[in-house]
Amino acid sequence: MSDISIDFSACIVTGGEGLRVRAEEAAGCYSPQSGYFDGLFEKEGAAFEESACGFLLLDSMIQSRRLDRSSIRLERAEGGRPFAAYYGLDFSISHSGGCAFCAMAYGKDAKAGVIGADIQREREYSDEKMSELAMAFMSEEELDAFRRSADKRAEFFTAWTRREAYTKRLGGGIFDHLGDSVQLGAAFRGGVISCCGAKYYYCIDTAAEVTAADEENI
Repeated sequence: MSDISIDFSACIVTGGEGLRVRAEEAAGCYSPQSGYFDGLFEKEGAAFEESACGFLLLDSMIQSRRLDRSSIRLERAEGGRPFAAYYGLDFSISHSGGCAFCAMAYGKDAKAGVIGADIQREREYSDEKMSELAMAFMSEEELDAFRRSADKRAEFFTAWTRREAYTKRLGGGIFDHLGDSVQLGAAFRGGVISCCGAKYYYCIDTAAEVTAADEENI
């Protein structure tokens, strides 16, 4: 079994005047060579609030591990995937409809590309719309499970977040790696968060069996 533990956390985005200050103060604790923050602080409005909350969730988990933040350089790969230039650490941040989500892999086997995470707020798609989108990104096996499911909405968003988590781990978007068969198995863990009258589906792709050390906060 890989020497990797997984922490994950979520929060409802509330914004507020102090959010940018908090994010800037936290960013100042990391290596000044970090390129991750350039794009973060260029954002405005809801886009900034959701991204900042995702980063603060990561910062909280890093502090809980008592890691030296000043030695951690947060970067973005050429395709945009964020990663930590730090031995034994990888992370993935997602946000959707006012909720931010972050998953972190830590351990001697953790490196860029071992974890991907996605969260999606449930939308009131019609059956026709879900079928149209399903045809665009699901594998044949996923399509078969979707068509046979008694709860197509749950099956759709489960498959969607699974595919997003997989492609975010590798780097890319939901329509990348369409030829890959993405199965729900030991490498995936998912669930549903219900809060403030909304339902959010999430999934984490760990790329391998890991030792769980999960933390959920909402």
